[in-house]
Amino acid sequence: MSAAFNRRTILRALSSSLAGLLCGAHEGAHAVPVKKAVGTTALAGRSIRFADLTHALTSEFNLDPARPRIALDPIVGSGFAVGMHLNRLLLVEHTGTHIDAPRHFDAQGVSLGELPLDDLIVPLAIIDLSERVAADRDAELTPKDVQQWEKRYGRLPEGCCVAIRCDWDPIGEWNKRGSMSPEEARRSPGFGMQVAHMLITERAVKGIAVETLSIDTGTNGPAYPVHQLWLKSGRWGIEGITNLQSVPAVGALLIVGAAPVKGATGLPVRAIALF
Repeated sequence: MSAAFNRRTILRALSSSLAGLLCGAHEGAHAVPVKKAVGTTALAGRSIRFADLTHALTSEFNLDPARPRIALDPIVGSGFAVGMHLNRLLLVEHTGTHIDAPRHFDAQGVSLGELPLDDLIVPLAIIDLSERVAADRDAELTPKDVQQWEKRYGRLPEGCCVAIRCDWDPIGEWNKRGSMSPEEARRSPGFGMQVAHMLITERAVKGIAVETLSIDTGTNGPAYPVHQLWLKSGRWGIEGITNLQSVPAVGALLIVGAAPVKGATGLPVRAIALF
């Protein structure tokens, strides 16, 4: 490889990388689920529905261009001359649809790479707060909501993940912040402290999930009391989950696919529901 060719390749890679880093969510942008997010497959003669609960992970999640969260940095690999394409992924762990491992708020807690598989394949229970959120951006899940859900569907499945449906678009909502007061812009739905304590002490729940980018309500930041209580208990949370309207409130199996990175406090996931 000539020096001139090498310089051109490096400059092109750096230029592409810089463009990716500077590209943030723009006005009118929205988070979208991955393509073909709902479908059917067959197993042993039985039909199984599936739903992808994952946002497409794009540069739109660089919500603040001054603090980029994701970029692909093209690099030259050994097979470049015969058409090999290779990128270095520059990534903040907590980007897009992602998991919070206990270590996110507990330096001695379990990292993502240490979470056992039987903690990541669990029943899914979905509680719909969408009507309340439409009237109150800072609506929180409460013990009463869980009790009402259980009156209709039965007790929460043992070892489940409890997900809040609120029809929230994290990128679209972020882009609306400029037209809101600072107080209103902080507001977003999530889990309340009382229900988090209930799910830890009175129900055998392994994980919680939200469509927003925080399991805490927006006005609970930056103290993040639910993060502290929940993750320090050894449990995990998913933020930025989506497509919950395609899944039944009970009866689905959630598969949380994430690379078992040693020491990681979290990582984007491929969350899939089977039902």
